[in-house]
Amino acid sequence: MTDHTDMTTDLPSDPSRRRLFKYSAAAAGVAVAVGAGSWIKKRIEGIPVAGDYPVPVDDAVLKPFNQRNWIFAQAGSKKNWADFPERDQAFAKLIGENWSFRDGLKKIFSAGTPQTWIENKPGYTQLDWALGLAAQRPLDVLGKAAKYGQPNAPGMMSWEQKNLMENQWQFESKQQAAQYIKRAAKLFGADRCGITYNDHRFNYDPMYDIMRDQEISWDGLGFKPKTVIVLLHEMDYDAIRTAPSLPSIGTVNKAYVDMAVQAGQLADFIRRLGYKAVASHNDMINKVAYGMKAGLGEAARNGALVAPGLGPRVRISAVITELDFVEYDVPRRFGIQEFCEHCKLCADACPGKAITHDDKPSFTPTFEGADDPALNWHGHKGIYKFHNDAKKCFKFWADNGIGCAQCIKTCPWNKPDFWHHRIIDASNTFTGGEIHSFMREMDSLFGYGNMEIEKANLLFWNKEV
Repeated sequence: MTDHTDMTTDLPSDPSRRRLFKYSAAAAGVAVAVGAGSWIKKRIEGIPVAGDYPVPVDDAVLKPFNQRNWIFAQAGSKKNWADFPERDQAFAKLIGENWSFRDGLKKIFSAGTPQTWIENKPGYTQLDWALGLAAQRPLDVLGKAAKYGQPNAPGMMSWEQKNLMENQWQFESKQQAAQYIKRAAKLFGADRCGITYNDHRFNYDPMYDIMRDQEISWDGLGFKPKTVIVLLHEMDYDAIRTAPSLPSIGTVNKAYVDMAVQAGQLADFIRRLGYKAVASHNDMINKVAYGMKAGLGEAARNGALVAPGLGPRVRISAVITELDFVEYDVPRRFGIQEFCEHCKLCADACPGKAITHDDKPSFTPTFEGADDPALNWHGHKGIYKFHNDAKKCFKFWADNGIGCAQCIKTCPWNKPDFWHHRIIDASNTFTGGEIHSFMREMDSLFGYGNMEIEKANLLFWNKEV
């Protein structure tokens, strides 16, 4: 008979391995508990919440965001340079460099002719630059400067009510209107679609025209916005794994093009039904907030919208319309914010040190200089979320030459649609810190979010297509 008294010597002695063992056992229990496929699907779809927003807001603080205080507006506006010189000075002092936001924008824009940026290392070769920049080429026609938040950008993002029909199509019911709109969005290529009502608290007001250096009123729309249709556009998983190198920026730029095309098509569809509508890119509204209102996901630690099954690997566009005879989606909780409290992988990996390590969300920023108006003039305050320092993020963009996406790469929710990932997603609405820590450990162990650039680029370029 075998003597089992000494079998404990075969167990992992290293504390981290013992912890992994414990997490694995916990996860196995979850897998048993959620065996039914229909149950998993229902849990992944989230838990509807009462009210109009899935996380608390402070009404005394939450106001429409002045788009003049957006990072790209500060970097690209000559009027902002003249009116707010203290912003450059305070930030340069903070990082210990002679640096300005306009210089950073010049470095990013110089990527249009990147001969000096080409390097003989994986992810930054001429091949990689060609891919990253060609991916955004259609925006020169579809929506010039739309990706930088330019409202009423020429092309698909124009506020011109082209093809507006006099006769208004009458839907049989609000449910039918929502069904038909979402079906059209799917046909045009959107990966997800949610519909909610216009909430002025989450709008940019005033908007800011960087090209003309002036504020823009919502009166310029020519109609009262009543409904916001939110579209999600998935980015390529293998490309994102190469972050922060150029193939990852290629899929980001491709998604920017998808935003312009698909939102533009859907806005045209609504106008042809007789209702005024405009397409919105990186302008006009807080897209993450509206994505949450439309029940499509939750805001994560890195500030992005995490959509179950897609993670933060999405870009968000919208259609703003006067049509209000439509069924609105409800906000949902997916347990993502609670998960972020225990994970912090994106904060650990952020090359610009822009993402907060706070244990809990807050209504206002807590980053260095948060009490100094010259260092804390950006971001939407009054929402219970993780507040990050966009200045440091933008600084790394300039240093890198074009962008980043590292926080998307490292997020454990950024996974292919495998069944074991969906089990964890489903259990996340009722599990706590142990499972969240397990997901973080497993993500690193299996190399999903920490793959080094050379290997990721080899996999991207040589994957069978």
